Amino acid sequence: MKKTVQISLVLCAFYFVLNAPARAQEFDFAKAYQDYIYTQTVYDQAYSGFDKAKNNYLKNSTLTLKEDARKKTQAMLVTRDELFRVYLSTVKMKLLEIKASVDPRLDDEIAWYLFHKDAYKSDDHLENLFNKSKESESRFGSHTSPVAYESLFNISFGEMGNIRISHEGVYKSLKNSIDLGVSAGILKLDPFNRWFTDIENVLKELDVINTKSKTRMAKMYDSSTLAPKSAFNGAINELSPAAAKLTELNSFLTELLNSIRAQL
Repeated sequence: MKKTVQISLVLCAFYFVLNAPARAQEFDFAKAYQDYIYTQTVYDQAYSGFDKAKNNYLKNSTLTLKEDARKKTQAMLVTRDELFRVYLSTVKMKLLEIKASVDPRLDDEIAWYLFHKDAYKSDDHLENLFNKSKESESRFGSHTSPVAYESLFNISFGEMGNIRISHEGVYKSLKNSIDLGVSAGILKLDPFNRWFTDIENVLKELDVINTKSKTRMAKMYDSSTLAPKSAFNGAINELSPAAAKLTELNSFLTELLNSIRAQL
C-alpha cells in the first residue's frame, strides 16, 4: 500500500524554486510544496503506526489489538487521500507558476480525493475500510496516474519552452541589431550570415525534440499496455537532449553578442 503513494515530485529538467511568498496569505507553489513535504511526513508517521498495529494484531489476534489496528488503518487511509490531494495541488501550482495550461482533469482528481477521504468513518469496520481503500487505489490507477504523469511532463516541457522563448527573444533582438548595423555600414555581415543558419538549425532540432517527446507521451493513451510511468519516462528521455541544445543555443548567442561588440 505504501508503494502506491510514494510518488515523489519528479524534478527531471525543471527546477522547483522555492521563493518566499510575497504575502503570508498567498498560496503559490512554494507554499504548496511545503504543504506536500509536511503531509508526506504526516503520512509516513500514520503508515508507520498502521504497520506496527497490523503486525501486532497478526501476531496476537485479540479484540483490543484488532481495534487498535482498525483505528490506525482509518487514520492512515485518511492521510493517504490527503497526500494524493496535496501532491496533485503542488503539481497544479507548479504548472500555474510556469504559465502552463492546467488539465481540467487535474482539478477533478484533487476534488475526488478531497471528498473521498471523508468516506473513511471513525467507526467503520476493518472490512469496510479495506473496501473503501480499494476505491482509492483503483482511482489512482485509472484516473490519477495518467493525468499526474502527463502534468509532470508538461512541467518539464513548459520549463524548456520558457527557456527557449527567452533565448529566441534575445536572438531576435541581436539579429535586428546586426541588420541595422550592416545597413548603417557599422557592421559586416560576414560571419553573421552563416551563424544565423547555425542558430536556426539548433531551433529546428529543438522542434524535432519537442515533437518526439510529445508523441511519446501521447502513446500512453494509444496503448492499453503502456503504463503512464513508462510513457512519462520515455517522453522525458526524448525531451532530455533539449537541455544540451539550449546550452548550445546560449553559447551561440553569447558568441554573436561578443562578435557584435568586437566590430563596434
